[in-house]
Amino acid sequence: MSSFNAQGDSADARAYDRLQIIAHEKTHSKVLEIFGRFPFRGPLLEIPAGEGALAWQLHKLGYEVTGGDIDPGFFKVRPLKCIYLDMNRPFPLPDGSFDFISCVEGIEHLQDQFQFVRECYRILRPNGHLVMSTPNILNLGSRLKFLFSGFYSLIPRPINEFSQVPVFDHIHPVTYYQLRYMLHTQGFQITEIATDIFRRSAAGLYWLKPAIRLYSIRTMRKERDPQQRAANREIRRILASPRLLLGRTLILVARKRDRQAIPVVQASAVQEP
Repeated sequence: MSSFNAQGDSADARAYDRLQIIAHEKTHSKVLEIFGRFPFRGPLLEIPAGEGALAWQLHKLGYEVTGGDIDPGFFKVRPLKCIYLDMNRPFPLPDGSFDFISCVEGIEHLQDQFQFVRECYRILRPNGHLVMSTPNILNLGSRLKFLFSGFYSLIPRPINEFSQVPVFDHIHPVTYYQLRYMLHTQGFQITEIATDIFRRSAAGLYWLKPAIRLYSIRTMRKERDPQQRAANREIRRILASPRLLLGRTLILVARKRDRQAIPVVQASAVQEP
């Protein structure tokens, strides 16, 4: 790790503090708040790293940060390492390399999201944590937009099929319950669900919540597997929460678990806001 720290070269530090934030500023702040609450610091992979705005702030929190990006030349934080990493392909990293992974506004751009989750599991150490964010396409404003246009919020038009590499468009918008399935079946346990801001366009539709709860019960009532029925009760509760109905961004914290030793359904493990 570089000997440079937040109190090092003050001019460079000020420049790094002004780097472009690719995600929404509130998303950035919420992710930093989450990482600030972990009781220890350790090696952390930040992907996709971009210019390095989030990597720098995580470094200032005390993490040993490595950036990963499809274009490492774009990374501007000279004291930190940034490696070439295509999130659609196997990571060029050994098993158990990191205690933490940060992936802000990345998974919706990927062709194979399951492979990405498996790679995150592989390079994390036991009980390591993955913190990720993605547009919350289940907020009420997004649902209304989909009803009339066929497109979710933050996916405003057809995907550009003539500009595929690198993929800048949201080619795979993903819901909470789909992400939960990916994470829980590939060795993770979700421990916290958060958002950054409540959308005003969704708040005006919040009166629909009772109908949404009832319709969710009706939709899931045919499930016969007792474990999945228990999981569905938690899913319904979260889908009807303000975080999902009003939140702009879905932010998840997931812990790497022993796939054999710990059952998937652990409803009480999810932290409330």
